[in-house]
Amino acid sequence: MSQLTVEEARGDGALERLRVEWQGLFNRAAGASPFMSWEWIAAWQQWLGQGRTPRVFCARSGAELVGLLALSQQTCWGMVPRQVRVLSFLGERLVGGDYLDVLAAPGCEQAATGAILDHLARDGSFDVLDLDGLAGDSRSLSLLAWRFGVDARFKFDLQPDQICPYLPLGDGWDELLQRTRRPHQFKRVLRELRSLPEFETRSATTPEEVGPALERLLALHDRRWAGQGGSDAMARPAVRAFHRDVVRRLAAAGKVRIEELWVEGACRASYYGMQSSDRYYLYQCGFDLDWARRSVAFVRLGLSIQEAANRGLKTYDFLRGNETYKFDWANATRVTVRVRVARRSLLPALYAARRELRAAGKLALKASLPTPGLEWLRRHRRSWEQRQPQRSGGDGRGSDRASQPLPNATQAHL
Repeated sequence: MSQLTVEEARGDGALERLRVEWQGLFNRAAGASPFMSWEWIAAWQQWLGQGRTPRVFCARSGAELVGLLALSQQTCWGMVPRQVRVLSFLGERLVGGDYLDVLAAPGCEQAATGAILDHLARDGSFDVLDLDGLAGDSRSLSLLAWRFGVDARFKFDLQPDQICPYLPLGDGWDELLQRTRRPHQFKRVLRELRSLPEFETRSATTPEEVGPALERLLALHDRRWAGQGGSDAMARPAVRAFHRDVVRRLAAAGKVRIEELWVEGACRASYYGMQSSDRYYLYQCGFDLDWARRSVAFVRLGLSIQEAANRGLKTYDFLRGNETYKFDWANATRVTVRVRVARRSLLPALYAARRELRAAGKLALKASLPTPGLEWLRRHRRSWEQRQPQRSGGDGRGSDRASQPLPNATQAHL
């Protein structure tokens, strides 16, 4: 491989200019999560990236694209407005993308990542590099530590972030079912549901199918969370617009599935996930509360795992969140981490301190308020988010997958 060069593509037009090369690199890259795909990130920038400038760093061997780091720049408050230049991942904010990283061709991972990080360190055009959602086993972590952790110009910080349960699928469905927490219950409730009229499972995978399927999922999801003031994950109109767009883009690339369970002429449970390489990523779900005691969500999830195993996939990944229902099936976990690199100067230090004080204040508020008060605040916040204009957004990371677990499976009969 020849000496790598790094160039930057900046602005909204950069995403479209890189589309073909990006898609080709993604298809070659080993283990790349769908949240690094061009489809996900281009849709995210369109609907949720207002006020942020895409900065895509490309490592090339000659003319060939062998590595890509997709970041966005936002200017934030320092001592006066708009003084701190913050770089963060494209595709993460508000929609909770996991396992974001440098996208690299096989065999070029270390060289491409090292070249891009060296370029960033020399570039001088950022004050804070805030990378949230890196996999805890990413090879980029050691390179980040080597490049920035020993450089006197920067302060390097790494913190654990999210738990991501997963299930290896290598032993086949029968063995997987026997190792779950409730195999006999699964078989029993599946038999009962199959005895009812118009029982069927469906999987929407084409651009024509996924649009209507997503609307059914959103309706079930809304009803599930209505009693708690709405969904953290799906409250904002801009987030809904993003998902309506991205599922069609991903379907055209063969990367998305919306898996449903129908009984008595209606959809009773729905799961929205993505497939990349030999891994399936479960992203969001909804189920009919009137059918909760029939365990429709529990059954459809089990059938989704069976279908993934039958397609020859190796891993079923539940993504972020320690919800109880995931551990009916999952028997292993990954973690994501947050890396923050800040220049050793006053304004980046004030920015970081402000963020830390804000987080500490939230924890203190949660600790001091009784449960009814916390529920009132959550409902008020979700109601406010639902009223925001379609293309607006804040700094939150709303995700039911992370912050609002489903009821205990034994209580909700998932």
